Amino acid sequence: MKPEAKKSVSGLFSPIQIHTHLILFALALISLLTTSAPATAHAISTPLVALQIGTQTVRIPTPAGFIETSRRSPDLWATALAFSAGDARIIAHFVTVKDLAAHEKGKTVLFNEFMLVQTPHRAESLKVTQAQFDKLRSGTIAVQDNLAQRLEPQLATELDRVSKAVSSDQAASIQVRVGEIVPVSVDRNGSRLLIYTVLSQAGVMEGKAPTSQTVVASTAYCFVVGKVVMLTYYRQFHSPQDLQVSRSFMETWANSVLSSN
Repeated sequence: MKPEAKKSVSGLFSPIQIHTHLILFALALISLLTTSAPATAHAISTPLVALQIGTQTVRIPTPAGFIETSRRSPDLWATALAFSAGDARIIAHFVTVKDLAAHEKGKTVLFNEFMLVQTPHRAESLKVTQAQFDKLRSGTIAVQDNLAQRLEPQLATELDRVSKAVSSDQAASIQVRVGEIVPVSVDRNGSRLLIYTVLSQAGVMEGKAPTSQTVVASTAYCFVVGKVVMLTYYRQFHSPQDLQVSRSFMETWANSVLSSN
């Protein structure tokens, strides 16, 4: 087996590009899937999903009540991949078992909660060091201030691309817009794990009918087996309780990833 490189990853991790990617993915799915379904909290259970990053295998525990789509639902998996953006590669996508069952029956489902697992493209073949992960953590925390202004240059270009992709998929003229982006909290900052939460408003214009909703996203950067694994839990925001559910869910899920690798 060919050993992985240990060269510098300076410039490989871009917190701005990663933030852009995470927000746009949520907007794209919200734009496509428009019928409501109830959301609930979940514990972590098995099975483990084995994912390949470079020469390493990373094990991701599946939260109870969820299912990973790449092996079960090719169309949902293709939708997830179609709206990838920035420097991160999507390696897993989870939806609730209930939502998948409705989708497979031909119903249009609004995925009120779903998860994404990603890894930075340009670091996949590298063995990331503790110092490099620490730099990613500090850079991510630094961009929380004035996040919307920092993201604006990249968002403008990517929103146009996503709008065109959604319009093509739906055979209709659809414009995706981002409202206020609010950093809520840095929930954990340790040597192997960073967790933070943001709120973002998703606006969609189809013809002359605008719609908007607020999404809470808790993201964890996990440092395991020399790799960076990015977990994100997306949830529609209706009340402050959704913030607490999102934070708690991510803390539990991220800890299970660390203990499984």
